[in-house]
Amino acid sequence: MTTTTWLIILLVLSVVANVALTTQLTARRRARPTLLPATTVTDSPQTLRELESTRLELDQARRAADHATGLVQGRDLELGRVRGLLAQTRAEAADAAAAAEEALSLRKEREELLARLRELEEEVRRRSRERDDAQTQALTRIHELEGRLAEAEDRVEDGAEGPLGPEPLSPAIPRQLPVGRDTTADSSVDGADLGPVVVRAASARGDRARHDGEHRRDAVLLRFAEEIPAPTLLSAVAAGSPRGRWSQSAADRACRSLATQVGRYGEGLGRALYGPDGDDGALGALLRTALQGVAHSMRLVTRGEGPGGEADDAAIEVALTGLLTRLGDGREREHLAFGVGDGALLRLRDGEWSTVFTPGDSAPHRTLRMPADAVRVGWERLTTLPGDVLAVCSPPMAELLLRDDAGPWFAARWAGRQPYLTSFLSEVNVPVRSTGGDRSVVCLWDFGDAREARSATP
Repeated sequence: MTTTTWLIILLVLSVVANVALTTQLTARRRARPTLLPATTVTDSPQTLRELESTRLELDQARRAADHATGLVQGRDLELGRVRGLLAQTRAEAADAAAAAEEALSLRKEREELLARLRELEEEVRRRSRERDDAQTQALTRIHELEGRLAEAEDRVEDGAEGPLGPEPLSPAIPRQLPVGRDTTADSSVDGADLGPVVVRAASARGDRARHDGEHRRDAVLLRFAEEIPAPTLLSAVAAGSPRGRWSQSAADRACRSLATQVGRYGEGLGRALYGPDGDDGALGALLRTALQGVAHSMRLVTRGEGPGGEADDAAIEVALTGLLTRLGDGREREHLAFGVGDGALLRLRDGEWSTVFTPGDSAPHRTLRMPADAVRVGWERLTTLPGDVLAVCSPPMAELLLRDDAGPWFAARWAGRQPYLTSFLSEVNVPVRSTGGDRSVVCLWDFGDAREARSATP
């Protein structure tokens, strides 16, 4: 039987005992003889016997009263124990309810964890399928490239021309590695085929830096500006100052920070660029704000190295040129060129190179540098037609493309082409006498629509 059942039985027994005791005491009171009026007591034998009997009855009544008192005290003790058991039972019931509630909460948590585990298992299976598909595509692409390479080797053995027509001159090869704490790779290359827009980017250490064992100070960047509502490509070239101790780190930081700032103000830039009103005032304000953010990020490179603990701007001077290009098919493609310093944007049309934008329209403006002159940003809207090539250049590369002897050589190889990444880097790095500075360039081929771009693949 449960504790509650025992408590009920004890309560019933206590009540029964109390009732019996009360009944006995009531009966004895009624049986007690009525006191007679005071009379003179004689010492007769009968009187003595009556007195003795009365004393005996009185003693019995006293003992009965003492017994009843003991029973009452016992009842009180039993009632106290019963109350204690009842309180204990209530406490145990409350603990049991709390334990049941906790068990229910744990059961719910376990069900949630099992559901999450099933989701993770499904995610793992999905990613495994994606990985397998990617591996299959990669193997297919490798086999395709191996076949094309074999065909190219066969054509070379037969004396035919290479994939870009007559083979270009061999690229310049460094004779020593750069030294210093701010060193980076001698050259870098990047690119993508984005439907009707084909883009290639390369940066190579200049002849003078290679001869002196110095590091490359330029950086290039290609980034899809996904925060702008319309599909837009961001291209950037940052040319570090030859006298800046941390110019390469600053150039790389400037490019990456520019991508961050364009993303931060992407919606506003999209409205100013492609909105029905095309607010030039808002566009200029956004560009100034974005380049001020780039300047702040650049100063973190030399924080604490300048006089008084501030950043050393002279050690991180960079000329920055950027280009925002609207993607998608179109007969006229919109671009926004902007920057600070002496970089340039060139256009190749009908076999001729021409300058279409420079951040500074005068000699004093071309000496401006980031981060000190971030608010002096220059910008210009422009459009291209199918077949045009745009080149965002560092100053040495712009000078090379505009030279009478070198410009036609590059134009013959880049007009209407989609060069391979390695071929593009080799052509940028061609060993031709120049000013000796780093050569950095981002080239965009505008084919109007994606079908024309595919047909132009060499």
